[in-house]
Amino acid sequence: MDDDELYTLIKGEGATREQAISQLRSILLRGLSKSLNNRYGKPFNAEDIVQEALMKVLNSLDQYEGRSKFTTWAMTVATRIGISALRRKYHQDVSMEPFSSADGYSMDVAITDEPTLSNSESRTKIFSVLQNLIDTELTDKQRLATRAFLSDFATDEIAEQMQMNRNAVYKLIHDARQKLKDGFERAGLTSEEIFEELSEGSK
Repeated sequence: MDDDELYTLIKGEGATREQAISQLRSILLRGLSKSLNNRYGKPFNAEDIVQEALMKVLNSLDQYEGRSKFTTWAMTVATRIGISALRRKYHQDVSMEPFSSADGYSMDVAITDEPTLSNSESRTKIFSVLQNLIDTELTDKQRLATRAFLSDFATDEIAEQMQMNRNAVYKLIHDARQKLKDGFERAGLTSEEIFEELSEGSK
């Protein structure tokens, strides 16, 4: 089935819908296996989360606006599920305590790709400004949550370790991001993509 046919059949009913869903599952399985394997230096078994990812895609069909290929959109949704699952597994026994240190502790920002020669200078500047703003502009809780967030902790894990609910952590990080955005603008860095470039965020 081509992309348009796959989407049309999945939106329909009957045996052809089940065949289309089966094909989509295979696509997601292959994509997740390729994109997430060894992401944290460990093998990744896509079978563990492909069903959850598939159900998320099927339950979110009304959000597909046709701006990209259906399979590309579905893969994006599935990858977010996969990354969240990996973060939970990877950080489940890792303490956030070092992020609250007042001795100049510097977190490792999770950068998606290795910097190229053309962008390494700008990333170095962004990182330097980011470190300074986190140290000087944020409250203790905002600093802790932001350091953990940028170091690839899942929001649920941050909430658990800070003994807060998920919505409260979202609000904490949102307020911190606004302060950082204001600080970046004062430093002459106005790109709305700063966080996306430096971090995979959890959004």
